[in-house]
Amino acid sequence: MTLWRSLLRLAYIVYGIVSRRPLALSDINDVDGITSAALFKRKYPQGVVVLAYPPEVKNSSLLKRVRWEFVADLPCPGKVRIRADHHETNKPCAEQEFYDPSAPASALLALKGLGLEGDEISEQLVKIAIETDTARIETEEAMLLDAAVKGAGYLGKLYLVENLAKRGLDVLNDDRVKRWIERYNEVKRRTEEMAHVLPVYDETLVIFEKDLHLAYRYLSILLERRGAKFTFIIVPKPFFMFRIYAGAREESPFDSSIIARRLGGGGHRYAAGASFRIFPRSKGLEMAIRELKDFMNRDRLRFIVVYDFKNFEEREF
Repeated sequence: MTLWRSLLRLAYIVYGIVSRRPLALSDINDVDGITSAALFKRKYPQGVVVLAYPPEVKNSSLLKRVRWEFVADLPCPGKVRIRADHHETNKPCAEQEFYDPSAPASALLALKGLGLEGDEISEQLVKIAIETDTARIETEEAMLLDAAVKGAGYLGKLYLVENLAKRGLDVLNDDRVKRWIERYNEVKRRTEEMAHVLPVYDETLVIFEKDLHLAYRYLSILLERRGAKFTFIIVPKPFFMFRIYAGAREESPFDSSIIARRLGGGGHRYAAGASFRIFPRSKGLEMAIRELKDFMNRDRLRFIVVYDFKNFEEREF
């Protein structure tokens, strides 16, 4: 987490506490989390929304100390009145839990938890969240909102939360939002180029030597569409961090959430992830590979090591 985002988050929390406004914590990472936050703002227009990644909730003593009115699509930080979530790896702890691992999106559970069933804008947003979170995007609105969320920064995501709550999908006509869509579409294009050149195996394991700022979850999906039954992608991040993306096709025997949990993360059987920090970086890579070997019950694993968009090699570990 950047220092700037940490300070900004702290400012929002302090403002919410001092002004005695209801506080919500939601996933920053995708449409499901942003939609769930927008539902909260639709229910509580004066409420204050804070966004976070799942590992931040697990590791932040600040987020665990706050009394939250509503938490969605994230691990339970501890002091929560209402929580809506569908991740099997996130165990319940709130006073009122709307928790169902079989639900297609947390936003659907948030709709019930916040008592917004029958509200036209809310139900329209939930349909979009379900499309994106199940990776079955069928409408242009779902495609555009997914791109807007992924192309926006922290303040941009808060802008989307506020305006989705007020205007629904009309926010997609906003010039600012269109710029975020264009930004992500460029990332998406580069990701598709990478997916096209990488070799694909039943078990496609990839190590990036540096962060090429791709849409790595989308890369996993593209590799699965080309035939991979299981994907595991390791990406280095600043400050000795690693980000792991794991995915599996429905007919695969693999459960991605198991390896993600071993590395401190979580998710679903078919899509999961984790973040961890280990110094030096070589030890972090060794740890991830060791856990994957154990998970797959293998002594050796073949990885595709990516140096840049044109250079990669296959290597055994």
